[in-house]
Amino acid sequence: MIGNSAEEEHDAHFSKLALSPTGIMEEELTCAVCSDMYSSGLREPVALPLCGHTFCKQCLSSVETEGPVHCPTCRTQHHGASIAKLPTVFALLSLSETFNKTERGGCGDHGSPLEFWCRGCQEALCGHCLLEAHVRDGHHVEKAKIFIEERKMEIHAQGAQLVQKIRERKDTIVGNIINFIVQITQGAEESKILCSSTQKVEKIVKDAGNIFSIDSVLMSSTLMESLQGEILKHSAQRAEEITGAGKQRCKSCSETEATIGLPRQVSASEVEWQEIPLEETEQTTVHEDLGQGSSSDIPVDSKPKTSKEEAFMEGTISRSNSVQEDVTVEGVEKISVKNLRTPWPLHCSVVDGEGRTGRLRWERKRLHLYALTKNLTEAHLLVQMSLLQTLVSREKPEVFLDLGVENGSIGRVYIRLEGRLRRAQHFLALCLGSLGPSYQGSKFHGVAKRGAPGETLAGGKYITSEGTSVNGLMENLEWGGKYIKEKTEGLVVGASGGKPELDAFFHICTRENRGKKFACAFGEVVTGMEVVHAAVKHIAVKDVFIDNIGVVIPTLPL
Repeated sequence: MIGNSAEEEHDAHFSKLALSPTGIMEEELTCAVCSDMYSSGLREPVALPLCGHTFCKQCLSSVETEGPVHCPTCRTQHHGASIAKLPTVFALLSLSETFNKTERGGCGDHGSPLEFWCRGCQEALCGHCLLEAHVRDGHHVEKAKIFIEERKMEIHAQGAQLVQKIRERKDTIVGNIINFIVQITQGAEESKILCSSTQKVEKIVKDAGNIFSIDSVLMSSTLMESLQGEILKHSAQRAEEITGAGKQRCKSCSETEATIGLPRQVSASEVEWQEIPLEETEQTTVHEDLGQGSSSDIPVDSKPKTSKEEAFMEGTISRSNSVQEDVTVEGVEKISVKNLRTPWPLHCSVVDGEGRTGRLRWERKRLHLYALTKNLTEAHLLVQMSLLQTLVSREKPEVFLDLGVENGSIGRVYIRLEGRLRRAQHFLALCLGSLGPSYQGSKFHGVAKRGAPGETLAGGKYITSEGTSVNGLMENLEWGGKYIKEKTEGLVVGASGGKPELDAFFHICTRENRGKKFACAFGEVVTGMEVVHAAVKHIAVKDVFIDNIGVVIPTLPL
């Protein structure tokens, strides 16, 4: 026999009950398996004969098999009589029922336990109340236990509905905030366009004062009309973006969003038509805006400019944004940027808990978050990184890489990642800089199998404060096994050979090789494959670098 006898267990058990406060009393009158208090019927207490531990009959029956019954507490094996034949511990059952009557409240008039509920009168009743006033026609009386269980179910159902409503309201609030951020970001991009356009107008108006020939004045008039048409066209397009957003939705994207529960993200096919050179999306200074073709941010008029017009507009602005002159023309209001009390143009950024910032821009009808950096950039609106990071798609996050060379830009590449893979999350962290370093500024280090099937562009030496590095930032990245994929164009794959110290290396496949496979594919180019091919064809591939990098934030249609 293991431990004390059943009789000794019972003596100790009831001695403990006699000395216990209410909390412990209730614990001792509760089955250790189901946590319900003992009661007549299926919840009657029965004691296992060898160890003396007590449980309700239903719980012991559920663990009974053809072999011995193992005590749920001490694992002692019990042979012999079945659970159904074990005697009820009536002393414990009586204590449990008495405890229920005294601790669950009594009748204020009679002092008896409130064991009934009258649905018609909406009152709790004891036995005396029932006999005195409620045993009559029209009174629907039932046991208090039934009423309590019913109300418990109602409370659970109401709680679940309320939690769902709270979650829906939360999603609405977050969606409104993100749409607000989108509108502010769009406004910041538009402010750069308007700032540039204002200066062009000033230049035309100012130079018109020194014109004394018909040809010159006609030229100035044509330029002004052209600029006016560009602004009106841009305003119309902007209005159409706001009012018509969401009308043309990609069915597959909608289905994907509904499945993973994410805000809508514009598909790659929706932005391919508006591909523009990278330098045309950057507006860091006025000189760059006008001297390097960034005026494409304003929809250009279809009428080509003559050489005289180009010469007239060339180098129109040579002064900085902070230096402005008032220009007054008869019949025209004074044009002056310095009269604006708000910063102009506007800039938006994100900031993380360590004070690093990343640019936030509205490009190609989507919100783009650039990699975090310690170099603080000018910003008039700062958004917490933690808010936007939660909006990055968990299943299919999309990142962008701007490839460049010393004398210019090659273009932008969009890559959709397999978010379920740790290797994809590792790549995402290096695109965003969320774990410290990022791929921004790093160079590609070669082309594998140049000109042959299975050709790849190789990169991944991210830059740290100490120089380049390829060490992984996360552990246990996938390699081989079920992650093997056939070599097809556009796949983004790991290139570490399974070695953790090389986990940051990645290859982009530029030529398929059917029948051959990569050890671990974690993403695929969805837009910009021609940019990757251009990088491969560059005379010195090692001169190709990642100029900018970041992630696309899925947003709700405005």
